[in-house]
Amino acid sequence: MRKILIVPGNLFVSRNYFSSPLIENLKRISIKDEIKIIVAEVEGNPIDNDSFERLKRFFEENNNIQFVKLVRNPISLRERTIWYLKNNFLHKSLTFRFNEMNNFITHKRYKDITKTSIKKEDTQYLWNSDIWPRYLGFPFPKSKMLFKFIFSIFTSFIFSKNRIIENNFKNLNPDLLILGDIQSPVSFSYSNYAKKYKVKTVGSVRTWDHLTKNGPVIKNLDEYWVWNPVMREELIKFHNINDSKIFEIGSPQFDYYLNNEIDDENLIEYFNIKKTNEEFSIDDETSVIFFATNRPHRGIGEESIIHHICENIALGIYPAKDISLVLRSHPHDKTFMERFKEFKKYPFVRLFNSSQISNFDPIEFRDDMIKVNLLLKKSKLVICGQSTFAIDSACTDTPIINISFEGDVNINEKLSVKNRYNVDHYQKLISYNGTKLVDDFDSLDNSIEEYLIDPAIDNDGRKLISKKFAGFSDKSSSEKITERILKILDGGNGRI
Repeated sequence: MRKILIVPGNLFVSRNYFSSPLIENLKRISIKDEIKIIVAEVEGNPIDNDSFERLKRFFEENNNIQFVKLVRNPISLRERTIWYLKNNFLHKSLTFRFNEMNNFITHKRYKDITKTSIKKEDTQYLWNSDIWPRYLGFPFPKSKMLFKFIFSIFTSFIFSKNRIIENNFKNLNPDLLILGDIQSPVSFSYSNYAKKYKVKTVGSVRTWDHLTKNGPVIKNLDEYWVWNPVMREELIKFHNINDSKIFEIGSPQFDYYLNNEIDDENLIEYFNIKKTNEEFSIDDETSVIFFATNRPHRGIGEESIIHHICENIALGIYPAKDISLVLRSHPHDKTFMERFKEFKKYPFVRLFNSSQISNFDPIEFRDDMIKVNLLLKKSKLVICGQSTFAIDSACTDTPIINISFEGDVNINEKLSVKNRYNVDHYQKLISYNGTKLVDDFDSLDNSIEEYLIDPAIDNDGRKLISKKFAGFSDKSSSEKITERILKILDGGNGRI
């Protein structure tokens, strides 16, 4: 029996893989094509035992997929030292130097924030990735020779050795390794062992913003999977990957948007999911405004912006008789219900508390994906910050308003919401003119009014976003991935 070992990496990748139609496709080929599928945990570091056992039951009892340990925590002083150096110095140093050499806009913004004197009251708005140690890149940050030297150390077996990883290859003996994140330290370790044991390896770029901010990718893999043509170009231009090795497979997280009305009805019935109208008490004639909120340090001032919208709806200022405002939480936001509970006083506001990524449950996230799909198709427009949600909205041709200000909150310009758009991946998205970027209350109101009157505005730009960023086509990403897996295992190299 042929075997596939999948190392998904980050929980967001796990959600996109195992809460999407891909999980059913993997189960199908495991039975129909007699392929043993093995998943090595769901995070770059070991998860706790309770989560491991819970997920093990989900994979093995429901989906015919074996679930194994990813790595082990370092025990000895030597192991802990190597682990620390690899993850907290070598990897960060490589990322800094790679971004510096390529002059990424994202990197410049990080450097500007690092140099800025931040007031104590503004530190709550810092991201984990905002402040970089000043010793990174010293000396000669653009030196290719120094970069190659550090890269050779980072990718050496001294910094890749891990007993569980090696045992996974020895005991499982896979025919194919699929890496869900080809820029994470643990994936470099798995790649080294795959070469040692001569296992064919496919590397997937985790998400659309990583090639211009997360450092170098693993070299000399058999194949590279990307979502879209933009990522293909970045992989060639910045990472020197041969075009013939790159395959555009989309992202399974967008697959439900390909459904027609009958497909959606079947999903609702099969998974026993409440219909959108019932879930949120929305009439057929209601105009839905979908506000995808962010975490407090990213969605700065969202409360005041939402308050402004609510007051305008209550006063009948927007050109629609019946409006419902649905506020959805970010999967990483544990403060959502507390922060936005004040808006329950408005009879037209609905709180949509999504599943928490910290307690990853593939079934809950699948339900969430389906509900978002149904709600987006019903919505008149979407409001969000700098977010992947703009791509989701484009997939359903729902008008998109990007928030580029902090409402009535005053903040250091370097930490501002507007400054957050100074990143390579989002600048490209904005360039397709499929979203309105609003920087004050007046432009917000004008954009809401325009879209409510004529939702076809910016339709061409949204089509470009769905094609260029979601990799949208007639065939689902889940289908493309499973077809690609079968072709690799059968020894073929034809393109889908």
